[in-house]
Amino acid sequence: MKRLVVFTVVVLAATASAVYGLALLDKIVHGTLYNYGLQFSYNWASPYWMLLRIVQAMIVFTAVFNVVSSVYVYRKYINIKPQVTETRGEKKAISSTVLETETSSETQRMGGLVKCTHCNRVFAQPLRMLDFHSDRPRIINICPFCNEVIPPILRHEEAEIGKKSALKAKKNNQTRESRETLQKEETKEAEETVATSA
Repeated sequence: MKRLVVFTVVVLAATASAVYGLALLDKIVHGTLYNYGLQFSYNWASPYWMLLRIVQAMIVFTAVFNVVSSVYVYRKYINIKPQVTETRGEKKAISSTVLETETSSETQRMGGLVKCTHCNRVFAQPLRMLDFHSDRPRIINICPFCNEVIPPILRHEEAEIGKKSALKAKKNNQTRESRETLQKEETKEAEETVATSA
């Protein structure tokens, strides 16, 4: 992203300096050269003005095209989720030491894709293996390209689902508590009416 912005700024600065240079050239032709004996004539002035306007228009077109293409590249390739082709690492049969679980551990989730922080490659699913180096065996995720361990982080969607379920449980507890208090109050009233009637 930074490279795209720097490139766009450099091209725009170059086009602005070119337009400024053409303006200075026009001042020299129509100002300074008259002091050195240049005589005005439409025979040379008309083609000069036409060429000057054509060059200025081309420079402005270049600047506009550069800005439009930068916005297009940003929207098409940088801002959206990258598409990944299947690799041989994904098609390989995983050995019996690999367990498939619902919770996937990855550093960055991009619409179902995982990006390795070590090699910066994007893939659909990491390799899952058992790690026997600690006291208890645990499942670890490994990049299929560089064989580096990917640190575990919960998926964004799973975290949101967990928050929603916690909020639902809290609401259910509150409604249950309010029902229980209502029932207690009703039983107290019933007992009081029975006691007064007796």
